[in-house]
This record gives sequence, structure tokens and C-alpha cells, in this order.
Amino acid sequence: MMKVALYKCDNYPNCSSCLGSGNPYCGWCSLENKCSLRAECQEYTQALRWLPYKGQTCPSITSVTPQQIQKKQKSTELQLNVSNQPYFSGTYQCVFRYEKNTASYNILTTNTTLPPNNAAGIKCETPEDYKLPPIPTGEDHINMTLAVQIRGREFVSTIFTFFDCSKHESCTKCSMTQFPCTWCIENHQCTHDASVNCRTNHLIHGSSNLGLTATDKVGPLMCPRVQLSVGSIKQDPEDRRKIYVPSGTAKKVTMFGYNLYPFMQDIRCFFSFGQGHDVKARVVDGNIECDEVSFIYSDKSEFLNVQLRINWRMNGSGKELPLDNPTNVQVVVYKCNEMASTCGDCISKNDNFSCGWCKDTKTCTINLQCPATDWLHAGTCPNVEITKFFPLTGPKAGGTKLTILGKNLGIEKKDISGGVSVAGVACNPIEEEYVPPSKIVCRTGRMGDRTAGPVKVVIGREFEDYSSDTFSYVDPVIREIKPGKGPMAGGTRVQLGGSDLDAGSNVHVKIGDIECENINRSQLILSCVTKASITNDSYLVSARFDNQNVSTTLLYEYIMNPNVTGVSPIKGIVSGGIEIHVRGTNLEYVQQAVMVFKEYTPMDRRRRSIKEYYGECIIPKQDEQYMVCYSPKISNNSLPDDRMQGAKFTYGIKLDNIFIDRTKDNKEMFTIYPDPEFPEPFERSYQSKIDNYLTIDGKYLNLGFNTSDIVVKIGSGFCNVTSIDKNGNQLNCKPPPPSPSGGNPSIEVFVGRNFTRKVGSLHYEVAEVLPASLIIGLGVGGGVLVIGVVFFVVLWCIKSRENMNMKKKWQIQMDSLEVKVAKECREAFAELQTDMTELTNDQLGQIAIPFWDYRTYCMRVLFPADEDTHPVLRELDVAPDQREQMENGLKQFANLISNRTFLLVFVRTLEGHKKFNMRERVNVASLISVALQTKMEYATDILKTLLAELIEKSVEGKNHPKLLLRRTESIAEKMLTNWFTFLLYKFLKECAGEPLFMLYQAIKQQMSKGPVDSITSEARYSLSEDKLIRQHVDYKPMTVNILDMEQFGQQSHPVKVLDCDTISQVKEKILDAIYKNAPFSSRPTKQQVDLVLLSGQPGDPDFNPKLQVKTILSDIDSSTKVEGDFKRFNTLAHYKVADQACMVLRPKQVPSLPDITVATVKSFDYRRFDNETYGSRSPALSRAATTRGGHGDIEMAGLISGTKTYHLVKQHDQESNKEGDRGSKMVSEIYLTRLLATKGTLQQFVDDLFERIFSTSHRGTCLPLAIKYMFDFLDDQALLHNIQDQDVVHTWKSNSLPLRFWVNVIKNPNFVFDIYKSNIVDSCLSVVAQNFMDSCSMSDHKLSKDSPSSKLLYAKDIPTYKKWVDRYYHDIKMMPAISDQDITAMMNEESRSHSEEFNTSAALYELYKYVEAYNDDLITALEDDEFARNYRLIQKLESVHVAMRGSSSC
Repeated sequence: MMKVALYKCDNYPNCSSCLGSGNPYCGWCSLENKCSLRAECQEYTQALRWLPYKGQTCPSITSVTPQQIQKKQKSTELQLNVSNQPYFSGTYQCVFRYEKNTASYNILTTNTTLPPNNAAGIKCETPEDYKLPPIPTGEDHINMTLAVQIRGREFVSTIFTFFDCSKHESCTKCSMTQFPCTWCIENHQCTHDASVNCRTNHLIHGSSNLGLTATDKVGPLMCPRVQLSVGSIKQDPEDRRKIYVPSGTAKKVTMFGYNLYPFMQDIRCFFSFGQGHDVKARVVDGNIECDEVSFIYSDKSEFLNVQLRINWRMNGSGKELPLDNPTNVQVVVYKCNEMASTCGDCISKNDNFSCGWCKDTKTCTINLQCPATDWLHAGTCPNVEITKFFPLTGPKAGGTKLTILGKNLGIEKKDISGGVSVAGVACNPIEEEYVPPSKIVCRTGRMGDRTAGPVKVVIGREFEDYSSDTFSYVDPVIREIKPGKGPMAGGTRVQLGGSDLDAGSNVHVKIGDIECENINRSQLILSCVTKASITNDSYLVSARFDNQNVSTTLLYEYIMNPNVTGVSPIKGIVSGGIEIHVRGTNLEYVQQAVMVFKEYTPMDRRRRSIKEYYGECIIPKQDEQYMVCYSPKISNNSLPDDRMQGAKFTYGIKLDNIFIDRTKDNKEMFTIYPDPEFPEPFERSYQSKIDNYLTIDGKYLNLGFNTSDIVVKIGSGFCNVTSIDKNGNQLNCKPPPPSPSGGNPSIEVFVGRNFTRKVGSLHYEVAEVLPASLIIGLGVGGGVLVIGVVFFVVLWCIKSRENMNMKKKWQIQMDSLEVKVAKECREAFAELQTDMTELTNDQLGQIAIPFWDYRTYCMRVLFPADEDTHPVLRELDVAPDQREQMENGLKQFANLISNRTFLLVFVRTLEGHKKFNMRERVNVASLISVALQTKMEYATDILKTLLAELIEKSVEGKNHPKLLLRRTESIAEKMLTNWFTFLLYKFLKECAGEPLFMLYQAIKQQMSKGPVDSITSEARYSLSEDKLIRQHVDYKPMTVNILDMEQFGQQSHPVKVLDCDTISQVKEKILDAIYKNAPFSSRPTKQQVDLVLLSGQPGDPDFNPKLQVKTILSDIDSSTKVEGDFKRFNTLAHYKVADQACMVLRPKQVPSLPDITVATVKSFDYRRFDNETYGSRSPALSRAATTRGGHGDIEMAGLISGTKTYHLVKQHDQESNKEGDRGSKMVSEIYLTRLLATKGTLQQFVDDLFERIFSTSHRGTCLPLAIKYMFDFLDDQALLHNIQDQDVVHTWKSNSLPLRFWVNVIKNPNFVFDIYKSNIVDSCLSVVAQNFMDSCSMSDHKLSKDSPSSKLLYAKDIPTYKKWVDRYYHDIKMMPAISDQDITAMMNEESRSHSEEFNTSAALYELYKYVEAYNDDLITALEDDEFARNYRLIQKLESVHVAMRGSSSC
């Protein structure tokens, strides 16, 4: 038994997340600062010690007095007020904590105690200044965490600020700070305490200061300062903060002075260029005028920024102090000749630069350096020049944005207006993109008379120039597209081939209406990346080059997105390079694929950044079945201490624009194990005899790779690896023959692509022969005694060596057997995957999975014994003169059934009667479900009431609560099954049906690959031990070609069969192949067709089906082989049918054999099916309209009754096997191999089904509301009855949904699909269903040698499935509760959608029969019920009787 915790309180790190989790088990332990259970919190009985999640708020510091203090002052006492503070008589500690980058400071202050009743709160003292961390450069404060600790644990915390006014060195910054600082003008100092640190009252206060009066000067506008303009210090534009001076000239600098005081004397201007220039200044009418300064610099830079500072002294003496320069007034010294080299660039400079073009010297200069007549400051420059333009080609329809680069291309927009043309056609300038004087952008017009010509630019209608290159008008053409298809998610880079594809400036490519992005192009190739499409369809490719549309007949097909169905193996080694096979669909259409791995870290230890690793993938070719990827190389540091466990990685696969998260979607983790380890190569050498096996010792040889990944080289040859022991400490391989050159070749081990290790050298032993003279001497000298000793010693050695060799041989054989089993599983799985892929592709392209319609599906679950002829499917057979009275009576009875009290009393009365048997309970429950199917909300209410009563009886009764809902012993239990049947049909069709159908098909395909006994249904491949053939059966796979006799066609249909198949089995396989996508009820049965063998082949030149010798094959005929008392069914081997033989299926004719009587079979009407197509069936082979049934394994079974017959195994052989193998529950090794092989082959399909069922969301399909609603109801019932054992609730949920619904669906897929379920398929599905039930069980199954083989097969898988179930139930419980509006809307929609499915009147009439049968007991129960008396239900029932007894129904 396993106990699962419902809480993990330590997952919540703080109080807010703990109380906000809504977990009723968890609360905040205040003084211990943790989220815990109530019992885990010390002194939880004290007030406010443990806070539950409801009605409580977290403790917090609501205020600190004072809120902030000046850093450079003595310790200050702080008063802390704490809300929700529990009483604590011990010692508190206040901790000031500061962390920034790598610096960390913790300062403990004086211990305090809490006064009685928290009268004065908690008092803390601030640390001394030298203990505080320094304030960072450029800042004036630090924020520290002030925390209160109890017993070393943090209780509450807040942010406390230390500030320092002295960090500010100007009046402006001092007065703008958020802290209470004051600027002392005379002291030129920012201080917190002006009364102590300032000489006079010439103060500028900050706006945060307290106690200010109307006469106080506050704010930066009151500061002494200089500016170039009048106004705010924050609003001066850039050019109003600079003084422009040409280099080589002298200038007096003047600026405004604000708030200047009389004691500010000896004012001077300092310009910081060269060695620095300090000149006198004077104040004139509030302006500060600096003496003239000659500004000049020698380097060739365009301009030089000169910083300016205005200094003053106190009364003309003392230290120089600067005036504030808040707008950063500075002087810009510039050189015109360095700023421009052409006329256009020169005169287009900003007006602040007094530059112009000197025609004489052809330089850019100031007016003083050029004669006035030659100096051009504005207007149009001559010497227009086009240096370059692009693009060189454009579409004939025009619209190309042409960019022209050059010199002197105008100054103003009017200069280029109407002056640009291309090949004689006007090009309209785009004014927003005009960059004078070097760049013109214009848009070309439609082609004129010329297809090519130069670009012409006319500036100011005066100066012009032509380009040296010509512009050409062309017609872009698109001729091909590669590739022609790609995923719907987009991300495929397609290449369009054609001519003139680089024409124009702007190109748009569309696939249908979808833009193609990231365009790259040249003259012959244009490539772009497709965007996502919402449908998989083919679209025309088109393009637009500027104004010209280019249409094509090329099609690009959006196909279904690539999907990954399986990844194997999901393990690797540290060195990486292990080959991984990724199977899926449409992988060959991906252009870029890579596997992404992230080291798995639990949530509570997750780091900020998790390193990613990447595994290379090779895109598969069209005919390849999987994509090959390679595991990544990681560091050894990622491995845990227990290296055998490996390191877990989350992983996914990125396919172009799609990322498939295998860990999230499939709950798979990738495990990296350590590299194999071998002894040092020089520590030992290996020895081997010729034709013997070599054993290499090592470690970790069986963890991160398969046997196929390891290669052993001996010299230049290969040592064929045969096995690796289960502990991973040895590997065995068959060495190559020794080299003729002799020597000891080196042994190297390769694992994957990256791991290589030299492990030693190999010495081939050579048998040594003793010389004859030595043997004779020993014999003579040793005597008889020595001979005897030697004889016994030699005998003992030989025997020991034989035992060792035999033991080693057995070990190698066992290892080889294990490898063969694994290989057989892999090959069988690969073969089945191919078949299932073909099946899936056929379904995608032609018809969907053959789901039954809603009515048939429901009837098969509700009334499995009478699903086709039940009264609820037809009209009531009532005489016309009684119909009106009958309908009136049933209407009254329907109103009575709609009364909640009557229906509940009716159900209780029936269940309380001794004669009311189990079959009647099931029937009444189904009738009630059908009768209320149009009132699902009311039906749900009745169901909940009945279940609540059933739960109450179970809790109060003698039976254990876990037995609830396990068996159908009440009407409520069957109604629950029916309720899920109604509400989960949509979920089956959209989500869970697909993997169930694929599992059914996989089992069917796998069973058909080996012999199946037609009589006993025993098979070579089976999951069930009871249906496993226990004898060796010789068989050979073969292919027969099926012709359509009716249309005399030459085309044949190849069908795979076995030579040991009976004729009926061959017919089944042929019909399955031809009608493989058709519903079973819509195709002919094997009893309706004859199998005819033709003597010729379709490929023969004179082949004519009508002229061939025809042999009708059947299971029993005059040629049937008789063996004693037994007749053996005819097989293909019996008729000696050759491989690739030609056969015909035709409608059953009159009896073709004299000794067999065949019932007349309805003939085919081929014209009925001319317009019907089913998958790949022959166009001429039509189906017959048949009824269900009659699908036995042997068509002649009814014709040979009383005769002993057999197919593969005789009856007495079967019984002897039962007495031997089965009686002792011992399965021989070869049979166990078959069970394992079948299980391994079908494993992925079983996993897919279980994963789909136990998932709350899959591919956008959400969990059905009905499941969440019913599970919440069971949780509420558990709380109502105070059931603390979560195992009980888990069992209720398992019994209500998996056991009552899913197991029934898994065992009987023919309830959901229109298919035929054979006996062998049924036995395999029963094994899967049994393991599904075990996965939902809370009990641990102890396995032993007597355990059923089905449990032994899935012993390792059940724990994984149980985790899926636990996660499924937990996820559902954590989902938000369903509102009443949502459940009402769902029920109403269900009722509306299926209101016409059943004849509810017929269901009511069938229920009324039970009312009549138990009328006396029902009347008594109604008389005893108070609500029934109030509603006058007895009188209403009598009215129903009167109405119904006056009518009759057949």
C-alpha cells in the first residue's frame, strides 16, 4: 500500500503564497516564518501563532518612525508598529540587511523585548555610521531591509532608507532631492541640519523639507545660476545651451545670471580648452559678460566642445566657488573646411554654423575668409553629380523606389521638384526621404517608349547630370518552386526560380493569401520563409514587384505539421553521440531539426539560468522510416552522486517553427549516464583462444546505450559484440582471426560517435605440445605413483575446464537469447509501425475512423443484448383508436417521472424488493437514462441523490467504503455508467477514440503476422497466455494477387497471407485489405464470397481470367485430409498455392462441391455500389448488404457438426498442454519469448492510450466537464462524511470512471467503432483492460511465480501508469470548480443535441410495466413519504393507471 500526501506546505516560501494557495491543510507559522501543517507549528494554540488560509492576513510592519534618517549621525531609536503580531515573551533582534552585487552587510542591533500588550511596539536602534555600507557613487541614499528576527528566524521585514545630503555638490541637485536637504550658499554645502552647518540665513531649501514658511526660498529656481535663456532650467533646447564660435576668431561670451548676491565678487569665466583660459567677468543689468577670448584649436576635427565655468569669491577673497550651470552652457568651436568638402554639404549646414561655399578656393569657410562676391551661403550649387543609383532594374508597371546618391543634389525640396526622370519617364521624388544635398529617393512611373535609359537629375531647373549606368524595365518571371510542400506551421524556406527576380525595390510573395517573409533574392533565385496556415491545402504562388503583379500556376501544398510519435532510446552517455531514432510523420519535410536538452531541476532548487544542450539531427529521406539524432555531450558535473541513476534532462525536438516538448507532452525524461569505464590499458592484456569468445571487463556497460551502439576493434578487424551482462561489468565479443603478421593487436572500444577508449591488447593462445622424450622420461622416472597422481590431476583439470567452458557457454547463450528477444521485439515493432503508418495515411486521405453514430453507440452500452430491436428505437405499435389515449397516459406518466420525489421513491421501492434481480436493475437504470435523456440536468440531480444515498449506506454499513461502485448492484451505479456514456461520446470522437482504434488495429495486425488456430483462436503472437499456441508450427509468409473477376481487369491487389491459413482466414485477410477503410457493417462477409484460384498469372501474355482453370477453395471439401478421427481444415499449403498466385473473390454461387450443402446466399447487386469507394478496394469488387452476425472463424462450422476437426492443434494435444504447462503455470522459454515480443511490439500503442485517457488536456482538447463535476462531487461527499483516508476517495474515482466506463470501452471497442472483434483480439484487449484496472488500484500487487503472466508482463509498467493516474486525479482536483451556469449550459446542450435519438415514449411505457408489476409496494411507499402525500402523488399515479388501462400496446 502506498500513501500519497495531499499537501506539501514547504513549497510556499512566504506568507502571501501560503495563505493564497487555498490549501486547507497549510497555514503560516508566524514566529517560525514557514508554511506548515498546524501540528508542525510550535505553540499553535496561541493566538496568531498559526494563521489558516481563510480569514487571516499576514503579519507586516505597518509603519516605522522615523521613516528615514541621515546616514552620518548617531544611532537613532526606531519605533516599529506590527500588524497581526502574536505575543512573544522572548528576545527580538532587529537586522539591517543590504545586498548589492557581491557586497553583503548584516548588522545586528540591540536585543529588545516586547512590552506587555504591545503598548509601545518594537523598538530598534539604527547601526552606527561606520557599520553601514557606503553609498554608491552617483546616488544619495541606500535602501536596506529592516527585519525583525525571533530565535534566528525572520518574522517580518520592511525597507528602511539611509540618506546623505553631502553627496550633492550643487545647489540645484541639493534642492531637487527627495530627502530633507538644504543648500548653504556661503558654505557651498548641502546639509541635513542647516542650523548647525550654515553660517547665515542665505539658504535654499529642498521641497521635501518640513516646517517651511512663505518667506523661505525653496527649489532649484532659487539657486544662483547661469543660463543662456530665460525660463525653466529643464526646457532649454539643445541649440539654446551652446554658443557657436568659428575657430580662429575672438568673442566675448555673455549669459544671464540669476539670484546673484552682493557678497559674490571677483567673478571670473573659465574656458576649458588648451591649457585653460581664465578671464574676468562683470555683471551688467543681471547679465554676466566675459572678456574677449580667442578660440582656436589645431586638430582636424569638425568641432570642439568647450566647457564653461563661472567662479566667484566670498567678498573678493577666499576659495573660488562655482555658480550652478544646470543647463550645461558651453562653447562650440568649429571649422567649416573640416565639416564639408562640397558646396551642397557646406551650405546645407545648420544656421548656427556660419559656413558658406567659397567659389574661388572651392572650400567651405566663413565669410571673413572669402571675398563677398565669391561666398555662397544659400541657393543652388553648380556641379551636380550622380555617383550611384539602385536598383538597376524595375518592373514595367513602375512603382520602384529608386535611390540616387551623388553630390550637390539640391538644398531644398523645391530644388528637385519635377527634375528627376528614368529612361525618359518622370520619377516622382519622395520628399520625406530626401537628404540634401546627397540623396534623392523617387518612385518610377510606368515604362514609356524605351525599355532602358540613364537616370537624369535637374537641380533648380538649371544644373543637371546623367548617370553613367542605365536603368532597365523588365518583366519578372517565376518558373519553379522548391520544395513544393511544407508544414502548416510554416518556417520552410522555399526557392522560386525564374528571371529578373531582383527587379524593383519592394517585393511581396504570397502563397494563397499568406505572406512569405524574410525574402532574399538575386536575378535568378528568390527565397522566402513560409508563414503558418490554418488549413492543409494547396495554394497558388504569386508575387508583386512594386506595382507589377506576377501570377503563376505553381502550387505550394501545406501539409500536416510534422509529429513525433516515438523517440528511442531516451538515454545517452556523458560523451554524447549515441544514435537516437525519432519516429513520426512528415519528418522528411523539415529543413532544420535539432534536439534540445535542459538539465532537470526541481522547482524548489531551480536556478535562474539552465544550460541548454543540443543534439544534431539528420533529416530523413523520403523512404526512410525515422530521423536519426545524436545525444549531446555534457559535463561530468551534471551527474548526481549516485551515477547509476544518471542525470535527468527535459528534452524536446525543434522542427523548423515547431517545438515538440516531449517531457511536457509525453512525460518523458532523457537520462544521461556516465561513460563506460575500463581498466587502464597497460594494467592487463587479454588472452583468447582461436574461435573462442573474448570477455572485456568494465563498468557502466549497460546504462546509456544499446548493444548496437558499441563497437570493439581488435587491430584492423572487428570483434562482434554478442552480449553484455545485466550488471554492466562485462561484454562478450567474438574476436576476428589472428593476423598472419602475428603480434598482440590493440583492443579499442567505440560507443556512439564520440567515445573511444583503448582497453588493452589481445594475445592469441597457441596450444603447446610436450616433447616425446620428456614424456617418456617423466613416465619412467615418476613411477606408478606419479602416473596415478598425474592421471587424477589431469582428469580433475579437464573436468573443471569443461565445467567452466560449459558455464561460460550457457552464459553466452543466455545473453544471446536476451539480445535475440530484444531484436525480435524491435523488428516486430518496426514492422508494425510501418503497417500502422500506412493505415494512418490511408485514413487521413480517405475516410475517418469508423465511429458508430451516437444512437448505436449508446444502445450497445445501455442495451447490449437488444441493441437493434429494442422498443426505444421504434414507434409504439398501438391501434389507431387507442393511440390518443395511450399518448395521454404516457404524457401523465412523464410528468409523474419528472417529479423528483416520485422517481426516487420508485427507485427505492424496486431495489427494496427481493424479486427485483440484477438484470432488471440494469434494464430499469437504462430505461430511466433514456427517458430523461432530454432532461440531463434533472437526470444529473437524480443521479447525485442516489449516489449520495449509496455512499451514506456504504460509510455506515459493514462493507468497506472502497467497495463502493465496484459492482453494478444498484440502479444508481448503472445510471452512472450511462451518464458517462452520454457525456463522453464527444471526448471519445475527438480525443480518446484515436489511440483506442490504433491499439485495436495494432493488435489485429500483429496477430495476423503469425499462425492463428481457427477453432481454438490460439495464436503465435498473443498477450494472453490462454490464447498462446504451445506447439511449433511451420509456416511461410506469402503474397497472393486478387483480381476483379467482374470487370476482367488486369490490375491485381497484393495481399499478405500465411500458407497455414485456412480458406476462411484468407478470405478475411483479403476483405480486410480491400475494404480496410470501410465500416465492417458495410462490407461483404466471408460467408458471402467464394475464393477462386486461377491457374495463370496476370503478367502472362495470353492471360485471360475467363479462360483460366478455376479452382474454388473452401475449408472442407472432398480433398480434406483425414487423420484418424480428425479432419484438418484445408489451408493454402493443402492446395499447394504458390507465392504470388492469382485469385478471385466472387459472390457465393450455388454449392460448388457435391458433398457440402450450402444455404442459398443473396446475390450481389453491383450497380448499387458504382458510386461508392472504400480506400484501396478493387473498383469492381462490390459489397453486399448484410446483417450483423455470422462472422464465425470457420464458415463451414455449421455444415460439419458432429465431426472432429482441427486446424493447427488437435484437441487432445491442447488438453495435454493444459495438464502440463498450464496446470503448473510454467511457460517454457520460447513461449515466454513470444509473450514478451508481442508485449514489446504493442507497448507504444498501450502507452499512447493510457496517456491520452489520463491527461487533462491533449492537443487543445480539454478535460470533459462531466469528469471534473463528478470527481468534485465525490470529494465533497468525502468531506461530508469526514473521510480522511485519501485512498478511499481515490478508489471511488477509479470505480466511477475508469472501472465503470473506460474498462468497458477498452474491452469492447466494437461498442465505439464499426468493427469486428475476433476471439484472439478480445483476449489481448482483456489483458490491456486488466492492466488498466491495476493502474487505477491503490493496492500493491505482490508478484510471485504463481502470478498470472499478464501481470508479470506489465509488472514494470504498472508503477509508471499509477503515477499517471495520481497526477491525473491531482490535476483535476486543482482545476477551478465548475460553475452552476457552466454545468447547466452543458446539460442543456447535451439534451438539445440528442433530443431525437430515442423514442422516450417507448422508454416510459417500458418503465410503466415495472410500475404495474410493483404497484402495491409503490403505493405503500408513497403513502409513507410525507412529500409524496403533499404532492398527491398517489392520486396522480391512479390517474395514470386509468389512462393506461384503457389502452393496449403490442
